[in-house]
Amino acid sequence: MARVPQLIVVDPDRESSAEMAKTLSMLGFQVLATAGYGVEAFTLCFQMRPDLVLMRIEEPLVRPVQTLSRINDGLPDLPIIVFSTEANIRLMRQSMVGGASDYIQEPCTPEELENSIMKVLEKKEREAARRRGELADPVAQGTIITVFGAKGGIGKTTIASNLAVALASEAHQTVALVDMDTRFGDVAITMDIPVERSIADLARNLENVDRNSLRDYLVVHESGVHILPAPTRPSDWRNLSSSHIRDVVDVLSQTHDFVILDTPGTFNEIVAAAIEVGTMILLITTLDMASIKDTVLALEMLHERFGDDDERIKVVLNRAGMDTGVREKDVERTLDTELWWKIPQDNEVVKAAQLGRPIVMSRPNSRVSLEIREIARALAGIRQRSKAQRKGGFNLGRLFKKSA
Repeated sequence: MARVPQLIVVDPDRESSAEMAKTLSMLGFQVLATAGYGVEAFTLCFQMRPDLVLMRIEEPLVRPVQTLSRINDGLPDLPIIVFSTEANIRLMRQSMVGGASDYIQEPCTPEELENSIMKVLEKKEREAARRRGELADPVAQGTIITVFGAKGGIGKTTIASNLAVALASEAHQTVALVDMDTRFGDVAITMDIPVERSIADLARNLENVDRNSLRDYLVVHESGVHILPAPTRPSDWRNLSSSHIRDVVDVLSQTHDFVILDTPGTFNEIVAAAIEVGTMILLITTLDMASIKDTVLALEMLHERFGDDDERIKVVLNRAGMDTGVREKDVERTLDTELWWKIPQDNEVVKAAQLGRPIVMSRPNSRVSLEIREIARALAGIRQRSKAQRKGGFNLGRLFKKSA
């Protein structure tokens, strides 16, 4: 927004509302007024027409939800962010039904508060611009998953290729796998596919590529995954810029439900672009000290760029269980973040890669395959199965089928 956003704080607790107003002023927002529930809040919103309202909601919900609903009915374009010390589903649901644009649980940091306000205001601004016809019609976009790690040899390509196959089989959706390893480009070997055209060829001809001709640049794996290989000559990368990468990923995301980006164990302009466009970043690490040290630096870099976005940045421990003298708890303590997933050590993974057949296909019941398939289910939003179900344990549906 061009001018300083103007806000109203609705909170019947005078001390709390004064503290909130002070924090908002410190963040650079203009607080027009503070108010309690009911007539006062409703009247001030209509008279002052703020850019956004921050409203406290606590039990009992009758008055706050009534106030929220009345303001939303009278000023449907006015965004309202709810904040509360509670985090139960019933309260959240009633807030959303009442017209809340976001829900913040206290205590929250000034950064979290500012991030919520700016995201809501930007969304409302885009909606208004679209209604005025100032924005082009939106296009479909798949989920872009960037597989990244600050060190080579930690299994990024293996995870990226197996995850792509697992997504295609578990989620039954279209998947593109892009080899962006500027040094080795091993996806073609791992998946045992020929390389006739590469990402460099697609980038050079992108202006002339449509949905139909895009297929000419992709190799269709037997699993159904569409693969865009790396160039066979590393020198071809010199002609590619970060804008080429963004354009290539953008066109792939318009035609695939998932786009998996496999990156090298280094940081350059190409990798920076892959991280920038990622809907989610899977940061891979292992239990050896060099990998952990590099992961600490990578996390710092990612947090500087994206903030502490736990939903976007997920740390995955590969080869969990290896005897290196480092415990998983030590990794979490050093990284100051929880491990999102742990993929166990299995020597069969290397054999599968050498044979050009991902382990989720060659040994579908191995522990590694089961975990990668569960990652795919989680990314696709499919309810995770219990360990008993994964091992073929007790299943009520199966019991009924047997007795029928």
